[in-house]
Amino acid sequence: MKRLVVTGRSVEEAVTSALVRLGVPRSQAQVRVISEPVKGLFGFFGGKDAEVEVIVQQTPQEMAKDFTEKVLERMGVRAEASIERDTETDAEFLVNIHCSDDVLPIVIGRHGSTLDSLQYLVNIVSNREYEGFVKFSLDAGDYRKRRRENLRRVADQAADRAVRTGRAVTLDAMSAADRKWVHSYLQSRVDITTLSEGQDPYRKVKIAPKRQSYRTS
Repeated sequence: MKRLVVTGRSVEEAVTSALVRLGVPRSQAQVRVISEPVKGLFGFFGGKDAEVEVIVQQTPQEMAKDFTEKVLERMGVRAEASIERDTETDAEFLVNIHCSDDVLPIVIGRHGSTLDSLQYLVNIVSNREYEGFVKFSLDAGDYRKRRRENLRRVADQAADRAVRTGRAVTLDAMSAADRKWVHSYLQSRVDITTLSEGQDPYRKVKIAPKRQSYRTS
């Protein structure tokens, strides 16, 4: 939701000013007149302008874009966000962050930690005033895409090794989001099973051959 309070010599002038600043037509806005204009003495002294509040309801996509850009601005990062359909994950929309290479490490964070935190906040803020729930994923510099490709390679190699040797293979510790992705990616294989073990932040995915018994070491 965008809310703007504006004054003008008349109600209509104040409303028009607000609509121009918000960049929306009158049909998309809700207008509340806070106060009517008051003429001053002899038409000059003690007068008061009209004051209005103009509210524009935003879609979750618009809120996700605006919120992402505002947070990055407060982080001192010059960036723009775009929204597109997400065809790679279980999210509905992807918020793509466009910024220069020198600030990418700030946006992504260690092992994607900053990106994960921002994604969590975007999903909360964007759905505050929406009856349903629209799920968003965030990416910057194709980090998520490259990360998934690496996880896919590591998971395939580990699964093949588990089947070949008859032993469970444990992957390196990873975030909850990455563990979830590996579990989901490998669930279609009928020759292995996956589970998580350990405590965060050292929790790991274990891939085991699907047999009645197998060696764990």
